[in-house]
Amino acid sequence: MRPMTESSLTTEDFLLAAKQSELNGLRQLLISCDLVTKVAGLIHELQRERGLSNSYLVSGGQRFSTQREEELLACVQAENELREALKQLNIKDCSPSSSRLYSAIAFVLHCFEEMPALRAQITANQLQATENTQRYNRLIAGLLNVIFEAADISGDPDITRALVALFNFVQGKEYAGQERAWGVIGFTAGTFTNDNRERLKALQDAQQRCFDIFSDFTQTITAAQWRQLESSEAAGELERLRQMIARFTSGDTLPTAISEVWYEVATNRIDGMQDIVNELATNLLALCQEKIVQAEEDLRLHSEHMKELATIEEPPMSSLSMISDSGDQPTVNVTPGVNVKLARSIYELVQGQAERLQRISDELTEARLALNERKTIEKAKGILMQSQGLDEDQAYKQLRQAAMDNNKRILDVAENVISVAEMLQLKG
Repeated sequence: MRPMTESSLTTEDFLLAAKQSELNGLRQLLISCDLVTKVAGLIHELQRERGLSNSYLVSGGQRFSTQREEELLACVQAENELREALKQLNIKDCSPSSSRLYSAIAFVLHCFEEMPALRAQITANQLQATENTQRYNRLIAGLLNVIFEAADISGDPDITRALVALFNFVQGKEYAGQERAWGVIGFTAGTFTNDNRERLKALQDAQQRCFDIFSDFTQTITAAQWRQLESSEAAGELERLRQMIARFTSGDTLPTAISEVWYEVATNRIDGMQDIVNELATNLLALCQEKIVQAEEDLRLHSEHMKELATIEEPPMSSLSMISDSGDQPTVNVTPGVNVKLARSIYELVQGQAERLQRISDELTEARLALNERKTIEKAKGILMQSQGLDEDQAYKQLRQAAMDNNKRILDVAENVISVAEMLQLKG
């Protein structure tokens, strides 16, 4: 170390600043995670509203009118809770890591501006159930993107893993909600088109993929809760109704009253999923609080240690001396007049911090693999939508079919699509 003037910033200053920065990051992450829990709750209410609205529309306003009115109130309350959580964000933080999260939130707020008109159309029976489903899907997809972006900017590997687990479970739950919505349309109409049956099968496969990732990232207790739910009576009844849809052929007719059975069974399963979402959200916030307490204590101990080091009195060594008590320790040259014990302690703190940050970086990279897979698939879908004029469902269906035909993962197919697109762009 070199002598410092009174106004100079020292190694110790930056070590403490690093600890304080980490603590500040965790506090901001707590705010983001609280926002995520509100988003997950709102998604659940919108999923219920979507299903009830579909049945209301297909039945010409004869079914679920009262339940829909009650659900509208629950959705408005959940939306207000989300808006309150948004006030806690420091939107003056315009760092690159926050830009995508803020963009996702802006998209969601824009969608909410359209909701009063959409709900009025539903009440007046001026909308087809298929269009209604797509409108709700768009809003819920935007909300899911908020959770995804919150996970993507997390700098703590444990919290990132918890967010990845939550995101994939809520995404799987959304696919289950879409399955409920499209099933309501078919059962209420008493018939299923081939497109509808294929869509339902794709939604079931998508659920499984999300729940597999969730199981890889979640804690043992919540994984066990999920396995218990999937072996429940409600899940078994849903599977029997799925088989009824799979066996349906053109010309068959189904009693429209089954729509209420389907809705109730699917809802029981989804409500069970929401209990797990609530558990995941509670665990996430508890983890954030635990990390903050730990970081605050770490900062306190670090500051005290620095003060103790500053009081160390030891005869200085010459410039030829080395900090080395054993052959295993690295050697560091020390300037004349510098306290050797103080220099060694600070050196060890710097080394320890560097090793810790590297360990965190490695764990964070592993935790973000699942997020990067989603980015790749979304990018490939975007390429297909732009180049072939497909909608999002059609683009995903094409990726899925190519994966099945070639016995590959969807991720592998998506990477191939991106590689070909980039190669063509270079040639152009």
